[in-house]
Amino acid sequence: MPSSTPCAAAGCDRLVSARGHCERHYRQLLRRGELIRDPAPRACAVDGCGRRAVTRGWCQGHYVRWRRTGDVRADVPLRRPEQDACALDGCVRGAHSGGLCRSHARRLRLYGDPYGGRPERVRRPGGGHLSHGYRRVPVPEEDRHLTRGLAVELEHRLVMARVLGRPLTPDESVHHVNGDRLDNRRQNLELWSCSQPSGQRVSDKVAHAVALLRRYRPDLLHDPGNSEGRRPHSDDGLSG
Repeated sequence: MPSSTPCAAAGCDRLVSARGHCERHYRQLLRRGELIRDPAPRACAVDGCGRRAVTRGWCQGHYVRWRRTGDVRADVPLRRPEQDACALDGCVRGAHSGGLCRSHARRLRLYGDPYGGRPERVRRPGGGHLSHGYRRVPVPEEDRHLTRGLAVELEHRLVMARVLGRPLTPDESVHHVNGDRLDNRRQNLELWSCSQPSGQRVSDKVAHAVALLRRYRPDLLHDPGNSEGRRPHSDDGLSG
């Protein structure tokens, strides 16, 4: 669901899209590294319109009409003003179909929801947000060696990294036992690995097995009493 928090830029009434700013000001920060102060709002140049100018001195409705027909047709009233701009709060694009802009109309058609397919970014008390159903959280400085310097990390990966005492490798993933992506308790997390040898020769498999033991259970490489193939303990961070 979209955020209901207003943009942090002074005088901006749009809703937050990313990092406390609306989409326009967030992109401005990415490009310039700073916010450019917006000029005082102007009225639409079309006589009698009374709306706020957004592009080329026209309101969104007259600008969209100009783009479609090449003429703002100032003498023709905007008969359906609610459809001249996207109906979704915070979206300033022109309406394309069904009162929605082209992007939101496409999402509605593909996913049944105008916000479908869009990463969910819901701010949480104490910092962090949701992204694709997973919780991202700030990483304290003392734990950033576990995230290879990242200041924000997926919470379930950070929890597992703390259990292991090292950063997770790219071929390692963390599985939620009960399927709830927000339940990041230690007992609900399992460490999974997608690593496997590219060949099927015995020597390849043996080398791969030794590499797995060296990473996860190096003690078994030097334990002559484990020749019977006893099952590893479950308190080593590899299972729930």
